[in-house]
Amino acid sequence: MRVAILSDVHGNAAALERVLADARARGAEHFYNLGDTGNGQTHALLAAVKPKSVIGNWEVSSWQTLPSPWREEVRTWPFIRQEEGTFFCHASPVWPDEVQTLEDAARYVQTHGSWFALFPALDKDEEARWEAFAHMAQVGAWVTFHGHTHVQAAWVLTPDNHMRRLSGDVVTLQPQHLYIIGVGSVGRPLDGPGTCYALWDREEQTVRLIR
Repeated sequence: MRVAILSDVHGNAAALERVLADARARGAEHFYNLGDTGNGQTHALLAAVKPKSVIGNWEVSSWQTLPSPWREEVRTWPFIRQEEGTFFCHASPVWPDEVQTLEDAARYVQTHGSWFALFPALDKDEEARWEAFAHMAQVGAWVTFHGHTHVQAAWVLTPDNHMRRLSGDVVTLQPQHLYIIGVGSVGRPLDGPGTCYALWDREEQTVRLIR
């Protein structure tokens, strides 16, 4: 089974079309969308592959600008998905219990004065990475996929409690290790040209960061 995981389309329909075509050509059977999708056109393109989606900060701030039916659909998305030891989220698997709706999220951000209170940048915030790994260990999850940073970056926590950033564009998932993988941005990458997503081969247990 190959799973395509994408994020941060930000209304770039042309880039999304390229990613969906490339993922299908590489044998992707299932799709995850990690938020900040954008306009009705990009929602319609994604609907063709029936992704499992999560809410991003763009949805929190701008969901009311979407045309129906996408406005109503976004309200049904969760903030975090946890499936078979895997987290799919926009920014971090750590989430406050009191934030359950888009309105809750907007109030939380306003109260705390920063988007980073809900959506930390895991590529830059080491404390947030440690908190994410600690939460993963506590609940028995071994992989987290996230967007938000617009950067492709993979981190591993080894059994001896050593955290390091991985190099290369292929991550081979090993038993007893924990992984945090930033899939990059489809529409607005900040780490170079192109358009980015990740392809997870669940049989081989490899994740390829594709640009």
